[in-house]
Amino acid sequence: MTDNEDWIKIAGKIEELTFDKNNIACVTIHGKSICLVQSTDELKACSASCPHAAGDLSKGFLDAKGNIICPVHGYRFNLTTGRDSNSEGYFLKIYKVKRNEEGIFIKLA
Repeated sequence: MTDNEDWIKIAGKIEELTFDKNNIACVTIHGKSICLVQSTDELKACSASCPHAAGDLSKGFLDAKGNIICPVHGYRFNLTTGRDSNSEGYFLKIYKVKRNEEGIFIKLA
């Protein structure tokens, strides 16, 4: 399997994705709910389920540092490392995102 086969196209362009006012969109790929988080210069992806208590992160929000915050208990997760900000040992699954002239892709592996 080549590297290109691991990437899954989710949209042709950013305008095809529906972001809520919290700058988070949710997509389902192969049965997995994934949050797409739009910042000023970058698109990041993570599991939509909080590893602490399975809260729906697509209903959460972003703080000033770009962390995603769970709406249930307020856990904060770094969208680069997946680590919780309190260092309690929770890790959020982070997915790689690629944007190019062919579209927007997520790597599940």
